[in-house]
Parts: sequence; C-alpha cells; structure tokens
Amino acid sequence: MKLISLVRHGQASFGADNYDQLSPKGIAQTQWLGDSFRQSGRQVHALMSGSMARQKDSLKHFLSHYYVTREGIELTEITHHMQNIANPSLTMPLLLGEEEGFNEFNHEQILYKAGLPFADKASFMAYLSSQTHPEISFTEIFTQAMSRWQSGQYDSDYDESWQHFLQRTWNGFERLIAQTGEHEHAMVFTSGGVIASIMQQVMKLSDVQAFDLNWHIANASVHQFRVSDQGVFLQTFNEFSYLYQQGEQMVTWR
Repeated sequence: MKLISLVRHGQASFGADNYDQLSPKGIAQTQWLGDSFRQSGRQVHALMSGSMARQKDSLKHFLSHYYVTREGIELTEITHHMQNIANPSLTMPLLLGEEEGFNEFNHEQILYKAGLPFADKASFMAYLSSQTHPEISFTEIFTQAMSRWQSGQYDSDYDESWQHFLQRTWNGFERLIAQTGEHEHAMVFTSGGVIASIMQQVMKLSDVQAFDLNWHIANASVHQFRVSDQGVFLQTFNEFSYLYQQGEQMVTWR
C-alpha cells in the first residue's frame, strides 16, 4: 500500500499584479502545516510540487517547519544528513523535484476568453469593484467561464482543453505513484483545480460535480489517497483543522 497526499498551495495573491506568489497568510498556512505534521510525528517519505511559484514555495515553507525548522532555507541546502532536532523520529523526505502535471489550469485565460464584459485583468478587477457583492459576482462569472471551457465546444480558444487538463493531471498523479515506494507516503504541493480533477477521476464525478468540489478546497488543505493493487481510494478530503488552532480567519478558500 502507498499513501499519496495532494496539498493545495497556501493562499496566493488574488487581485495582485502577480497572482502566482504566496500572500503572507499563505506562507503562514504552509508553515503551520509543517508544524502540524512534525508535532504529530506524521512521516512524509517523498515531496514534490508543481512548477508554479506558489506551489514550490508552499513546499519550501512546509519543509522549513516540518524538518529544518528555520526560515529562509533554499532546497539546495538540504541534505538527508541533516538532523531533525525538533523531532528526531522523522527522517528527511526525498525531494522529487517539480512535475508539470500538477500545474493549475490557466484561470485567467479561461476568464478572459469567455465572452464576458472584460478582456484582461484590469477590466476584470474594475468590473468586480463595481459590483455590490464582488465575491458572489466572481463566483457567477467564473462558473460561466468554466462551463464554456469544460463544454469542449471552444477548445481552439484555449492553450489547453479541459480533457487535456484531466489527462495531464492524471498522468502526473500516476507518475508520482510509480515513484513512491511500498508502505511510503508521498506528498505533492499543487492547486485546487488539479485536486478536483484527480478527485473526479477517482470518484467518477461529473464535470459539474468536480467544479463544484473545487470551490470547497481550502488553501493548504490535505487530500490523501490510499493506493494498492485494488486501485486508488480516497482516504482523507480537505483536511485543514490545524488552521483553526491559529484562528478561524486563517482558513481561506481564495
């Protein structure tokens, strides 16, 4: 049996010029996840991330509190010979590097290709700021945009079709399983859409159900799968209770 944990990155920088970076809250979330695993003695044998900055940095901040217990580390500094002073029973995870199969879909392209009353980030943010309930408006707009992408009728408008996204993420998941030893636990830092797509294929959900699921995947939440000769089985969904120890305001979905 193998255990595979998919972790959504910490809170990114929604509305900023560069979304693909962790917010201060997102950094703290992934550090607390590392604290939680270290304090409970939960062994992680291998670590991986997608190649997006928010995913790679989430792994780094997790590791800085799970194993190294200091700030400002670079992954190139870490070796298997370093001692985990905070919890000597934990061994250093094998760092598997980046896997593009765990990269998120291009949400901005999906939004701006949907034929809605904006064509770029500036006009989209201006539109949201003019709404009485921006969060509700965002949910309605993004639902429309995702429905168009998932329909398959406009695939030529996008760099990646929905079906290709499903296949890409599943291929990445299978490669991680193949790299994980028997009775080992591998963890990958990825994004909500990737987690939803893999969940869809494990649980045999519809496209609509998978997209609805995506709304409920919290930042820095853990989703664990048990893999055996009998198949892939969901063991834990959306584990983020450790964040409540820091205050309910630290639980975020966007």
